[in-house]
Amino acid sequence: MPFSTSVGFAFSESGIATYAPRGSGVYGIYNGSEWIYIGEAQDIEARLYEHVRGQSDQSARIARRNPTHYIFERCDAQARQAREAQLIAELAPVCNW
Repeated sequence: MPFSTSVGFAFSESGIATYAPRGSGVYGIYNGSEWIYIGEAQDIEARLYEHVRGQSDQSARIARRNPTHYIFERCDAQARQAREAQLIAELAPVCNW
């Protein structure tokens, strides 16, 4: 099952500040033609900031794919890794392999 919502937000500092939660969950980064990266975090907002600011190990690979949007789903810490694995298997993001 893809993300529980179909609403995406701009993958930018202002888009993150406005919509990303400061809580546990999974997130996906994408553009108009592909899923770029699926991740999980204790603090979704902080992790997305790391990606958009070039501070994560994945930032360079993500940036090369021209990300435009992100989406998220809240879930507790115990469910995050399993949900992330499920989304990666289903959506096949290009930067998770």
